[in-house]
Amino acid sequence: MARVPSLDALRTFLLAGTYLNVSRTADELCLTQSAVSRQLKLLEEQLEVQLFTRTNRGLALTEKGRQYFLQIQKPMAQIHKATIDLLPMQKTLVLGVDGAFARTWLVKRLPRFRALHPDIELELRLSASMNSMTGSQLPAGCEVHIVFGAPPWPGYRFQALLELQEFPVCSPVLTRGSTPLSKPADLLNQTLIHEGDRTTWRRWLAAANATDYESAKATMADDSLTCLSMAIDGQGVAIGDNLTCADYIESGALLKPFAETVALNETFCLVVSEENSVNGTVRAFCDWLNSVFNDREVTR
Repeated sequence: MARVPSLDALRTFLLAGTYLNVSRTADELCLTQSAVSRQLKLLEEQLEVQLFTRTNRGLALTEKGRQYFLQIQKPMAQIHKATIDLLPMQKTLVLGVDGAFARTWLVKRLPRFRALHPDIELELRLSASMNSMTGSQLPAGCEVHIVFGAPPWPGYRFQALLELQEFPVCSPVLTRGSTPLSKPADLLNQTLIHEGDRTTWRRWLAAANATDYESAKATMADDSLTCLSMAIDGQGVAIGDNLTCADYIESGALLKPFAETVALNETFCLVVSEENSVNGTVRAFCDWLNSVFNDREVTR
């Protein structure tokens, strides 16, 4: 009788089968890439079945690998849920959250989490909006952090929630009238709203080959939400992104006047200490947040 693989091996297989990328799987498990590759190879040797093919672009499931993935996915999810249900739940979960993430996206969706977990109380502690954080800056006393930045955070498990793209945003009012905004050259007639300094605007202008169109008219603010509020009010054009502006764009309060976007190296990340990663309440929130992003409902 063949020996049943360990749960750790199966979890590694499921993550690798989901991401089809050794590096991302390693980040999720807080392992090295070589350790993940070794686990997958040992699993294939134990089962005497090739589960993946290796390509220059990453991994690809073989037909048998795909069948195995589909067959064990649900039982593993049931084991995970049963374990979370078994673990004692604390009454209050303290979240340290980037202010922009909380105010523009998270708060609107928290009723869904409360409906699923009515026994968990949430305490939100907001940090400066879009303030890039390192491990030493993470606020104390929080079980879960949602921060804007880039890994690593030593001693913490971390996961990028999405690829962040930035682009100009404005009120629909600016696309009408005697000097409508329809192409980058029209920015010369507009007020550019800058967060902090001119870095974000100049980055986008360079990517769009539009450096000649940086307007001399400018308004400065030290907070991303203030910039968006001024843009919504029709006071000028700001730089936004595909998360903090998602609901504003969907509602029609803001629009993207141009198609060009810039991918950022930093993004919003879910960060949890190794100690808290096994807490049932923490896992419940992290699983819910991941399900929202995995379902690609960021804009809803």
